[in-house]
Amino acid sequence: MRMEPAHGVRDGRLFAAVAAFRQGEELAPLIEALRQHITRIEQVQAQAQFGKTPRPRHAPWITGLPELDRHLPAQGLLQGGLHDVSPRAYGDSPAAMGFALALALRRLADTQERRPLLWCRLAKEEREHGRLYGHGLERLGLQRQRFITITLKKPQALLWTMEEALKSGALAIVIGDADAAHADLTVTRRLSLAAHAGKSAGLLTFARTDAPATASHTRWTAASVTSRSPLHDASAPGLPAWSIELTRARGGRPGAWILEWHNALHRFSLVPGFSDRALQPGADQAGQEAASQGAGLRAG
Repeated sequence: MRMEPAHGVRDGRLFAAVAAFRQGEELAPLIEALRQHITRIEQVQAQAQFGKTPRPRHAPWITGLPELDRHLPAQGLLQGGLHDVSPRAYGDSPAAMGFALALALRRLADTQERRPLLWCRLAKEEREHGRLYGHGLERLGLQRQRFITITLKKPQALLWTMEEALKSGALAIVIGDADAAHADLTVTRRLSLAAHAGKSAGLLTFARTDAPATASHTRWTAASVTSRSPLHDASAPGLPAWSIELTRARGGRPGAWILEWHNALHRFSLVPGFSDRALQPGADQAGQEAASQGAGLRAG
């Protein structure tokens, strides 16, 4: 009987038992030595398979704002799924795009996420609302080396590009202008499946308020609001601010908020004067009287 080292496990006790058996000694010590040797082989295999340092997992994709995150599913926004943002009224399309970018930046802020962002634009939306401005995107916190953009003329071509980009798995997020006439339930279902396959997130930004039913995991609406000027200069523009409503969330619940975006910190904050109660813009702690003078915004 010939014994060879297995899987790099060299056991002198086993070879000694084999030698003793060859010299006519009992079989029991050899059987026990074989059992122990097999146990050590299994331990080595387990360490090789499970003992390696595990790869760091991606952090949950959340907004970082507890008042908002408790309305999201327990795991946060789906990292391999589809989401969409619509304007609250005509003219709020840039606000919807800005909020979509802020959500994307929250994802890119994950240190384990090294893939870039692709933004697909429609030529007709560029003509109406303007092109993406590099310095403005940087001002919001998007680094140029993590940003790719493409402009297409046909909505069908844009949706096909988004689907292929999501399936590739080479991108962290794919943002795209959505045309209500083409981004229907069937098409967005394909995008959702592509996002799942590539473990990438898709973000559709609709330019009109009549967004159709979609297969998105979360649906948002956004409207522009006046930003608060900094304390040192009352005439200067303040932080980007939006009125946001979460209208649908699988595993979550709807809600509405007035948010500011802190580009340096990549985080949201509530505009002072708004909380989980119905308050008016600029209401103070005694704002119940001011809130009763008109329609209020209820968060949650």
